[in-house]
Amino acid sequence: MQDIQLGTSGLRAPQLGFGCSALMGRSGRTASLRALAAAWDEGIRFFDTARSYGYGESEALLGEFLQGRRSDAIIATKFGILADRQSSWKRTAKAVARSIITVVPSARSMIQRGAASQFTHNQFTIPILQQSIEESLRKLRTDSVDMLFMHAAPASVLEQDDLLEAIGQLITAGKVKVAGLSAEPEVVALATEQKTRLLKAMQFPCNVFNISSAVDIARRTGDSYTWVANNPYGGVARVKRCREILLEIVQSQKLDQILCEKLGSLEDTIFADIVLNVILRESGIHVVIPAMMRVDHIRANVQALSHSRFTTNEITHIRRALTNSVA
Repeated sequence: MQDIQLGTSGLRAPQLGFGCSALMGRSGRTASLRALAAAWDEGIRFFDTARSYGYGESEALLGEFLQGRRSDAIIATKFGILADRQSSWKRTAKAVARSIITVVPSARSMIQRGAASQFTHNQFTIPILQQSIEESLRKLRTDSVDMLFMHAAPASVLEQDDLLEAIGQLITAGKVKVAGLSAEPEVVALATEQKTRLLKAMQFPCNVFNISSAVDIARRTGDSYTWVANNPYGGVARVKRCREILLEIVQSQKLDQILCEKLGSLEDTIFADIVLNVILRESGIHVVIPAMMRVDHIRANVQALSHSRFTTNEITHIRRALTNSVA
């Protein structure tokens, strides 16, 4: 994969990043390290983590993995969501939960609801910022992070001038290179409209079901920001629905015959090709960060961007057909 310039940040990386939300959470240590190694071997260099990921353990594992590799990696982390401290029995419960999901995948949503209660959101104060960045740097085993996002931030953070000033001081001190906002598209849009000077990177969930609004924001502002799309597949239910919609598009011949033949039966590699390129190709978005823990999924995603089956014109037609079908 080729590196691209990430907006005006001065940073460069391939367009496929590695979402670290599952490290030490949904996936244990062995599986997490295996996925990180596979991603690195495939040329992935952008790693997106957070203080709350893996119940506070994701950063530490990423920092361990990047020893000797740090100079070649882009690290983005976040603050604003606190994970409860994990007692020994809770760590054991996590391992049991992983085993249950492996055997009974339908139990995932119930377990996720239980896990959500172990986090405290909307923690945007100067003391928490300072505590979080020091803890992040320690666990990541680095002197600075490339990007620091406010995690699941509400619009009200844009009015917290003292907090923004404190983040600016971290940039001046060299502990953070680029500050940004990780939020819902409407909050991101508001930040760009207000032209909040300090925030130069924007991250938001983006999949085929909300691609229009996401692309509109990114295209409107151009390279003024680094645009990072997360959760591109949208979860199990949306993957299933997206496949159904694509098959309906093929069967109803809403695309020309040659393109329908290229789509075929939507095997996994073709599906990845469509989803990732619909999000990235000529959209203004710089990086997409799926949480991919299986080696075959990592390779399929890399293949989708490095050797796409589809021309830009074909991706434009597919994007338009998808947009019309989910509207």
